[in-house]
Amino acid sequence: MLLAFLMLIFASGCSEKPAGKVLVQAPLAPATAPLLLMRQEGFSPAPGRVMDLVIYKTVEEATARILNGEADLTILPVNVAAKLYNKGVPVKLAGITTWGLLYLVTDDPRVNSLADLRGRELYVGARGATPDVITRYLLHKNGINENEVGIKYAQSPEIARMMAAGLAGTAVLPEPMVTQVLGKRPSARLAADFYEEWRRAEGGDTGLPQAALVVGGGFPDQYPRALETFENAYQKSLDQLLANPAGAAGLVEQHLGFPREVFTASLGRTRLKYSGAAGARREVEGYLARLNQFSPEMVGGKVPDENFYLVKR
Repeated sequence: MLLAFLMLIFASGCSEKPAGKVLVQAPLAPATAPLLLMRQEGFSPAPGRVMDLVIYKTVEEATARILNGEADLTILPVNVAAKLYNKGVPVKLAGITTWGLLYLVTDDPRVNSLADLRGRELYVGARGATPDVITRYLLHKNGINENEVGIKYAQSPEIARMMAAGLAGTAVLPEPMVTQVLGKRPSARLAADFYEEWRRAEGGDTGLPQAALVVGGGFPDQYPRALETFENAYQKSLDQLLANPAGAAGLVEQHLGFPREVFTASLGRTRLKYSGAAGARREVEGYLARLNQFSPEMVGGKVPDENFYLVKR
């Protein structure tokens, strides 16, 4: 229903972007840190254009901007990008930014793996978002029907606060919220690393492409070199971040709300790597194929065709 409403907005007319700006959207997540560094350094993606960075709190918010034609570049869950493409929205996957940062966190001594969740209460990030999609799939791979688990949905920041306060016992959380919870609640511990769980289920050489850089509308045609310029700058800033996390920690605390020491400590469990569409395509196709086999609604009813991937000229 939400997607139909947003498509109606899209069909009725697109909002105009501010003149001279390239609008980039990114979530409250580690993959946004390189963008903060780029903005601080005055990055320009195209002649006469500046980067306007918008940090979104929900996937619905980001999707609305894409459908309105406002966003040029968005870091978005891979399955959401596939859904949009399969619904006819003009988006393409340019690359993958995030390869695994989800963990099962608990203070329940009876929970030591995903297989122990049958009959338990489990808090998971928003329905249909990456934590939910991967959790349900991995439960299935562990022989558990999702109806056998008391899944409760909320936004991940809210779940982290509940865990820290002792109001939730077991949850699926991303970094750096995991580090935040472990620091505030001594009885909490890690019970599963979803990256390793995925590799165990799908094969040892299989990656977990969680978040993608998505290009909207006619941006590649309008600014043919801007994407390459953006990707190079993002890679440079990501390398800078990984080499010196403390150098970006202040920006992260100011704009994403994660304390400096928490963000810095969390990077050891955060798999950030930028891979262009060509290099990531095999793993993205495998990821979406598995989700489509399990529940087609997770990816919009089918695995996207080859035109989903942005091919460099």
